[in-house]
Amino acid sequence: MTDKSSNAWAANYRSWLDYVADVVRTYESGKDIPIGPSPEPLALPADSAPPAKGFKVVICAPHPDDETLSGALPLRWRLEAGAQVTDCAITLGSDHGQRERRRRELASACRVLGFEMAILPTAQGATGLDDVNPASHRQHPKAWAEKVNTLAEFFDQAQPDVVQAPHAEDFNTTHLGTRELVVEALGMHLEHRGGGASLPLIESESWHQLAAPNLMLALTPEVVALQLMAAAEHGGEMVRNPYHLRHCPRLMHNVQRGSEVVLGQGGPALPYVFAELYRVTFMRGREFLEPRPGGCIVAPREHFGLEELMTQFGPQGN
Repeated sequence: MTDKSSNAWAANYRSWLDYVADVVRTYESGKDIPIGPSPEPLALPADSAPPAKGFKVVICAPHPDDETLSGALPLRWRLEAGAQVTDCAITLGSDHGQRERRRRELASACRVLGFEMAILPTAQGATGLDDVNPASHRQHPKAWAEKVNTLAEFFDQAQPDVVQAPHAEDFNTTHLGTRELVVEALGMHLEHRGGGASLPLIESESWHQLAAPNLMLALTPEVVALQLMAAAEHGGEMVRNPYHLRHCPRLMHNVQRGSEVVLGQGGPALPYVFAELYRVTFMRGREFLEPRPGGCIVAPREHFGLEELMTQFGPQGN
């Protein structure tokens, strides 16, 4: 290697090293932003979104913070369409001694996002459910049936137009249990509702990537900043594992994934910085209905309400 080519290699390497160092500095700078809950309640500005008078969305969150880290679609719907979004906290975590802290943090996060908060009741009050996992489902069918009834009653009261829940392979046992619980309770609720209508079930990912996402939702920096602000209100969890600091890189990777997985292998790279991936499917009673084939890419400032979702995805056979 000549001195000239060696110098060119070194200069090129320094440029990329500077870039990586900037990424590290940005990550580290996030540690200087206080995490909560904030000492003073954070009041949502009155002009932050249209009045909540639109369709009703329920997020079934396995743990406090899932409503924030996987709730980009409901958040955009609230901000852009005035959707009424309710976070249904399926659990407040397994540690009973930390549940009051997690409840306070959840309330703060929901205020930031403009979401309503609901915590499933037990005999001890609104404390969230225990043992929401596949093993409990198999081993304690009577107790499981009581949990299903509790969530079905919540759906009967809330009358959602859309429900979001983890997908069926989301790794974490409480996420898997939440998925099973939601499917059973939502089926029961839809039978109570009658009429044969279908309801969109939005499948989200957290601990395991969706195998076949069909919706790539691009996000503006403003939406992502709101997510991070709300995630920081879950201070105890963010201290344990800084999900909020790794949220942006995950959303950036989703643009790479979604460009090919949603559009098809070899599809064009999309120019967005942040995106969340979902799978839209439907339930009619206890029956799953497949969406129309094909994927959908929604730009950061493109209008995409419930009507557009139904037009794009179906369902088939409805």
